[in-house]
Amino acid sequence: MRPETVQFAAVAARLPAATRAVCQDTSETTQTEFRSAFSETVQAYARVHFLRIGPLIEDDRSSRLSFLPDPRGIAQRQIRKIYAAVDSAVLSPDSLAGKSVAVQGLSALELIAFDKTGAVRLGDMGDNRDFTCSYALAITENVASIADRVAADWQIPDGYAGLLLSAGPDNDTFRASKEALETVFNTLVTGIIITRDQDVLPVLGSSEAKAKPRRFPFSRSGNAALYLSGEIGGIRDALFAMNLKVLTPEEFVWLLDTLDFEFGNSQVYVKKLVPPVRQTFKQNNNYGDMKALAIALDSVRELMAQELAGALELAGGFNALDGD
Repeated sequence: MRPETVQFAAVAARLPAATRAVCQDTSETTQTEFRSAFSETVQAYARVHFLRIGPLIEDDRSSRLSFLPDPRGIAQRQIRKIYAAVDSAVLSPDSLAGKSVAVQGLSALELIAFDKTGAVRLGDMGDNRDFTCSYALAITENVASIADRVAADWQIPDGYAGLLLSAGPDNDTFRASKEALETVFNTLVTGIIITRDQDVLPVLGSSEAKAKPRRFPFSRSGNAALYLSGEIGGIRDALFAMNLKVLTPEEFVWLLDTLDFEFGNSQVYVKKLVPPVRQTFKQNNNYGDMKALAIALDSVRELMAQELAGALELAGGFNALDGD
């Protein structure tokens, strides 16, 4: 958690400069650099997105970094109102932070920085050029600031990380180390559920004919596969960084190898997505691949939540997705 959030902050910190550059001198080079900076930030965020505990959920930071899922197009409607009113409150990171979470993060930046074909439109000459550039810069500075605070808060010795590491009778949050372990473990399971239920299943719809590739996170900018791969990879790496093998009874160690295989299998399906996925999804017959991905992710969930949790004698915790 600590190194990944630090990496996210470092990558996000480069996004404002790339935004300034493409707005000052629109060229193939600056557009490529902006696209790269945006993609790297999206991927780094995806790797920590599952952390629905501690610093990332404080002050609604997760939603402020990316308002997803957004099936009703709330962000787009609110952004249209901003442009109609020429709302200057979105032109500085401080005032933007007080606006709706839907208009201040990476998902909002994608809507104003990329056109429907996935091309970078920041810096293009037009009536809204200066407003769009100022708004985009405010978003990137806001994202960089939030990412920096998330990373810093994970480093604080007596912060949330300190609570996880100091479980005991004097700790009001975690009375035993097992409780801390269960909290982190259940967060990983929830991350898998989010990836499958919010990021993959909505794309499939009720049939292949009714598939909705636009529902992929960050598909507008051509980063759908990158985001999905980052989510799955981040959860996988977090799980194996816990070194659960030393806690797992010998007769159940095979579960870890099977999980590693299923995570890898999931990435194979993701790699079959060719950007821009909105245009290529049906051409490449990706529907079957995404159905297989949903099955693989469900297998990961079951192996973790049922088999491995049982082997480790971990109790299931509160799942914010179902209200249990």
